Amino acid sequence: MRRYLFLPILLFCSGIFADQVPIPKLVHRVTDLTSTLNEEEVSNLENKLKTFEKRKGSQVVLVIIPTTGDETIEQYSIRLAEDWKIGRKGTADGVIFLVAKDDRKMRFEIGRGLEGAIPDVVSKRIQLEYVRPLFKEGKYFDGIDQGIEKILGLIDGEQLPEPSSTSYESSNAEAEDDNFGLYIGALIAIGIAVGFLFKKLFSLLQAGVATYAGYWVGGLLGFSLEVMLPLLVIFFILLCIIYIAAKNPGSGGGSGWSGSSWSSYSSSDSGWSSSSSSSDSFSGGGGDFSGGGSSSDW
Repeated sequence: MRRYLFLPILLFCSGIFADQVPIPKLVHRVTDLTSTLNEEEVSNLENKLKTFEKRKGSQVVLVIIPTTGDETIEQYSIRLAEDWKIGRKGTADGVIFLVAKDDRKMRFEIGRGLEGAIPDVVSKRIQLEYVRPLFKEGKYFDGIDQGIEKILGLIDGEQLPEPSSTSYESSNAEAEDDNFGLYIGALIAIGIAVGFLFKKLFSLLQAGVATYAGYWVGGLLGFSLEVMLPLLVIFFILLCIIYIAAKNPGSGGGSGWSGSSWSSYSSSDSGWSSSSSSSDSFSGGGGDFSGGGSSSDW
């Protein structure tokens, strides 16, 4: 009889420790883990959501996964929302459109700040009247596009704070930082290459002339003074160091560059390249969710 008393406890614990479908990494506004959408469709949706966020400030994302596993779509969706934090902090104006394709279920997870603009009953109607019929016909892109259009229209009618540079342009600022790193990396590489090729010809005066010439070249390429000034200073210092090292080979300056130091620089240069490839990444703004939204199947 006693062993039966432990049965509810075992069932409860098995539910807690059941395997959960992992949350995908947030990189873009459109995440399709099922290859349901082609590249053009993904690009169209991504651009639409990006443009809307820039104009309105609200973050809307689409997630297509095969299944939510043992969890209900509501459980998985709120777990996703808590992890990604879509929407602006303090405004909580994020929306997650989640589609579990193999389960034939969908859900709109609505941020706390948009629950008035997008009531549960309205988001349910969007699913049943616009998305569901198209999904039944296998027209997934059309259904998703219709659903997103209706959601964006509702958000458009809501009075929300104006987009700020911290909400939308944070990823752009990261991209600018990456580009600045690329500029410095390229400048260092050029400085080293030039120094090794002409180290016996350079003097401090010539280094200054080369720096001045670099300023004019940068101007022709469209670089602003704010960008060029620190780069030119670094360029001049590098040329001076290379010149001094060339004049004093016994100090180890000249030989050190051709050995382990060069390989070390090469690895750091590749690091700049890898960071620039993710400069278009997307991140949530810190919004919160209280479980508002609606779900349906097809």
